[in-house]
Amino acid sequence: MSRIPDEEKRFDAVYKLVTLGEAAVGKTSLVNKYVTGKFDRDYHRTLGIDISTYDAKIDPQLFKLLIWDLAGQDIFRDLRTRYCQGASGGILVFDLSRPQTLETIPRWVDAFREAVGPEPLLILLGNKADLEKNRKITRAQGEKIAKDLNLFQYQETSAKTGHQVTAAFNTLATMIYKSHQSRKIH
Repeated sequence: MSRIPDEEKRFDAVYKLVTLGEAAVGKTSLVNKYVTGKFDRDYHRTLGIDISTYDAKIDPQLFKLLIWDLAGQDIFRDLRTRYCQGASGGILVFDLSRPQTLETIPRWVDAFREAVGPEPLLILLGNKADLEKNRKITRAQGEKIAKDLNLFQYQETSAKTGHQVTAAFNTLATMIYKSHQSRKIH
């Protein structure tokens, strides 16, 4: 049994979430938009991992979210397994204008489930929905892969405009909480 520090006892739950997906799909931008409300137009490559914390008030619960933003480059593949361990859930991200980033999603799902098992919830985000003229992947294609891989949900987001960003993170945290509560009852 682990001890929760006194300053965290006010939280209904503390969850570790990881973001997964190929390089330059917008994982870091999504996390930054959720945590700070800001979008940075400049691309900043994640080297290994970036960790952010966010206190999410999702009525009536208060969650502390530890968001581990994992680098998408192959050179970090061996580290990802360790970084995923202990995660309560994950956010898989692909770029709606780059089909190859959707094609690799099954590999990301396998790597995540190998590291943490089948129980943690995963959601799939098609990012860069604001770039409609560059879009190459339909909503139906995203929904199909989410269903085929037994993911909890599919949403389309834009880190630039903020479209569905808060909803995606909050939905995942709420569903993890509900899943843990139902296991306590049974």
